[in-house]
Order: sequence, then C-alpha cells, then structure tokens
Amino acid sequence: MPDEQGKSAPGAEDRVLISGRVRESVRRRMKVYAATNDVNLQDLLDAALDEFLTKRQA
Repeated sequence: MPDEQGKSAPGAEDRVLISGRVRESVRRRMKVYAATNDVNLQDLLDAALDEFLTKRQA
C-alpha cells in the first residue's frame, strides 16, 4: 500500500523518507514557526534543507 504522505503535487518530485534527530529546542522552534506561518513540518524541513544545500552549492 503506498504511503499517502509521500504524495506530491503533480509535476513535483515524490518525497522519500529520511531519518535523523534534531535537538528538542530545534523541534520546538520548527513547530512554532510552522504553526505561526501555516506550513507543515515536512514542507518546512524540505525548504530549510534545500536552502542550506543551495547556499553551499550542493
């Protein structure tokens, strides 16, 4: 059965599961930012990592 959370908008890349740990304080800040800006944590994490890697030309 496919994972419905991995579905993307048409034309966008499919999402894949990665695993990692962050400090509790970072998680808390992410949740507050996501709630305040009406974005889900998955999209926030994807955007943050993409920005980080783009700045480093990776």
